Amino acid sequence: MTENVVRGYFLNTADVVSWWRFALPIFVSLVGLGVLLAMIRFRGTGRPGRPAGLGVRRTWASFGPRTGVVGAAVAVVALLVTTTAAGIASSPDDQGRYIYLEISIPNESIDPVRQWFYGWAYGVPVLVCLLGLSVVTVTTLHRNAVRPFLSMETAGAEQATRSGIATGAVRIATGGALLSLAGAWRFIASSGSASELTIQGDTPQRGTYEMAWRFAEFAAIAGWLAPVVEIAGFVLLLLVIRQLRGGTAGKQSATHAVRAAQSTAVR
Repeated sequence: MTENVVRGYFLNTADVVSWWRFALPIFVSLVGLGVLLAMIRFRGTGRPGRPAGLGVRRTWASFGPRTGVVGAAVAVVALLVTTTAAGIASSPDDQGRYIYLEISIPNESIDPVRQWFYGWAYGVPVLVCLLGLSVVTVTTLHRNAVRPFLSMETAGAEQATRSGIATGAVRIATGGALLSLAGAWRFIASSGSASELTIQGDTPQRGTYEMAWRFAEFAAIAGWLAPVVEIAGFVLLLLVIRQLRGGTAGKQSATHAVRAAQSTAVR
C-alpha cells in the first residue's frame, strides 16, 4: 500500500521502468517469513527435558491448512503462468528491455502500436522473488512442524500454536502472491485490451483503425478480475493481523500450560 501511494502521488515514474513494482509484495512477504523462520530456528523450542515426538513423522504439510496450501499453490501457479506468458508476448525497446507489447493494425501499412507491458523487465524480478518466497514458505512450515514437543502434557497446546503459525505463514505467502498477480493483471489489461487506434492531424493515415491482439479478450477478463484478487490478498493479510492480535492470549495460556507441565514433571 505504501509503495502504491508513494509511486502514485510523490514520484514521477511515467517514463521509468519500475521493475520492483510487482515484485515488491512478494519480496515483503519473503522478508516477513524469513524473520519468522529465524525466530523459529533461534528462539523456538530449545532442548526440552522430556521431548515428545508422539510417534508420528511430521513434514512441512503436517500443520499447514490444506485449503490454504492449495490456494497458495493456485496463486503461485497463476502468477507463474501469467508472468511467463506475458514475457513471451513482450518486445524489447531500444535498450533491450522487454517492456513493450506490439499490437498490429490488420490490412494497413501502419507500424504496430507499441504499448508499455508486463514484459520480462518486470517479470524476471517477480519470478526470482516468487522462487525465494516458495522456498522460504516451505522451509518455515517444515521447521515449524519438526520441532520436538516439550512434553506430552503440552502437546495439545503446542499443536494448536503450530497450526496457527502455519496458517499465518500460508496466508502471508498467498497474500503477497495475490497482490502481485492483481497488479500484473491490471497492467496487462491496460495495455492489451485496447481495440482501436485513432490518428489525428493532416496525414494520409488519418482516421480510426482496429487493433488486433489475439489475447485481448483474456486481457480484458484479467482486468475485471484484478480488483477481486487484490481484495482477497489484502483480506488474507488483515486476517494475519487479526491472528497476531488474538494470539497474545493463546500464547499466554500455552505458556501457563508449559509451566504447569514442567512443575508437575519436577515433582
